[in-house]
Amino acid sequence: MPVEKRVKMTAAKEPRQLAIRIGGAAGQVIEWYDFTVYGYFAVYLSAQFFPAKNDVASLLATFAGLLSTFISRPLGAIVIGHFADRLGRRRVLAITIFGASGAAAIIGVLPSASSIGVAAPILVVLCRLTQGVFTGGEVPAAGSMVLEHSANGRRAFSASWVQVGATAGSILALLVATLLSSTLPHDAMASWGWRIPFLVAAPLGAVGWFVRSRLTETPQFREVEKQGGVARAPIIELLTSKQHLGQLLRLLGIFLCGSFFAFYVFLTYVPTYLLSHAHVGAGSTFLSALVAQCFMMCVIPLSGRLADRVGRRPVLFAAQILFMLLAIPAFLLMSLGTFGFVLLAQLAIVIPIGLHQAVQLPIMLELLPTRVRVSGGGLAFAIASALFGGTAPIFAVWLVGRTGTGTSVAIAVVVAAAISFLATAVTAETGRHELAA
Repeated sequence: MPVEKRVKMTAAKEPRQLAIRIGGAAGQVIEWYDFTVYGYFAVYLSAQFFPAKNDVASLLATFAGLLSTFISRPLGAIVIGHFADRLGRRRVLAITIFGASGAAAIIGVLPSASSIGVAAPILVVLCRLTQGVFTGGEVPAAGSMVLEHSANGRRAFSASWVQVGATAGSILALLVATLLSSTLPHDAMASWGWRIPFLVAAPLGAVGWFVRSRLTETPQFREVEKQGGVARAPIIELLTSKQHLGQLLRLLGIFLCGSFFAFYVFLTYVPTYLLSHAHVGAGSTFLSALVAQCFMMCVIPLSGRLADRVGRRPVLFAAQILFMLLAIPAFLLMSLGTFGFVLLAQLAIVIPIGLHQAVQLPIMLELLPTRVRVSGGGLAFAIASALFGGTAPIFAVWLVGRTGTGTSVAIAVVVAAAISFLATAVTAETGRHELAA
């Protein structure tokens, strides 16, 4: 095909590509809005639903509630991934966004432990488990939708917008948190103000469904379906293939640091660390995180563009090296307790996070063929998130409680980055190949 004609065709498809990117990102907006709200309001949630003899025990119980979301993710990856690989990405994505937003909104209306006793934390955990099922298949299905609609040479950039949606969700949550903390007194926030952010998830879900209901199925899936190559049992096919199992193990190693452990330490645990250990005010904590998240939202698509030019592995290597270099200085700066140092530390650490986030979906999904892409990517993503992501804030709370310093958490991030570096070294480059059927 002549170059001029190909350029015209690409330009003609660009508005459709934009709609697909927005549709793919919509679910991540909901998911990460909820995660960020839960993390940033953990202090209030611990008093409402997980009261204990001391603050550390209460916070540990609260983050254990967050962990339950990750525990049920593998089940969601298996169930939702099965239907996405059997029936198509589009149908599944119109459903998952309702489940994720509904589970978050219900938390906003639950009675506290002082009203219904032990039933309160049980209901919170059930909401988190439900959301985990829906989000377990959400990420790989959304990533596959965008990736399979993208032209070669632009896949990482296109898929990076799904992660931009995650950052946008966090930013939206931070805006709500900043607005509430600056307008409501502490007593009002502790009593009822914390409910408002969770209730906002309901209209967000309705908007996301409206966008997704207008998407079309991907050409790769339609071709596999046309050729009669749809997998009857995607998970069984994955688990009985040595090649697929090897790819899944490599992905677990890559995901250990930037995708999960470091990500959740810095974006979920750090607000609690700043409030309870560095004695930074709530307004300064939320504002510094908001600025850093806005910066990261710019880093992610630029990193995706870079990954399309130089490959996925160089970007991953750069992220992991930066984690090893920046983690300890970042925690030392934050421990000084002033807004300027906290902001500087967060701006620095979101650079490797942004690099990693831009590449995680492309390398996860490009390693697998279309017929098992959502199931395989979802299973690796869900297991890694359960092992390394959901446990990260709990481990960080425990570690700081034992050592009394955030430096111990930073050292753990360095170790995780070194392991991810080794896993990347034994993983093949995927950016210069066609998507396998």
